Amino acid sequence: MVHSLIQQDVSTLDEANKQRLQRHLQKLTNAAQQSFAERALLDEHNQFLAQMNNEAKARRSTKSEILGTARVMSFEDIAKARAERAAKKAAKEAKKAAREARKAANGAKPIQVPLGKKSWGRTRAMLA
Repeated sequence: MVHSLIQQDVSTLDEANKQRLQRHLQKLTNAAQQSFAERALLDEHNQFLAQMNNEAKARRSTKSEILGTARVMSFEDIAKARAERAAKKAAKEAKKAAREARKAANGAKPIQVPLGKKSWGRTRAMLA
């Protein structure tokens, strides 16, 4: 729209039209600058939002580990706590594997039920 007005003004360049041409050029320049500025702000805002979204994804995807009670810890303390936690976890898994191996070994043996033995618990007759 402004471009067509400028083209009309160029064809008839007397003193009045020169001033009108300058106004139209200034309008076009201002509109272009404003458009570029708005576009730059939108791009910057989109980049900011994308960065925030990426940070949120990273927070949600990482597993939280509780290393101890709330206190100020140095890096060495954190490394020590992680090592202790890993050792404790490995020991627990080894114990579980040994228990499952024992169950599998015991499951292979036939179950022997003693006959004629009385249990040591109370009977209903004693309770009455």
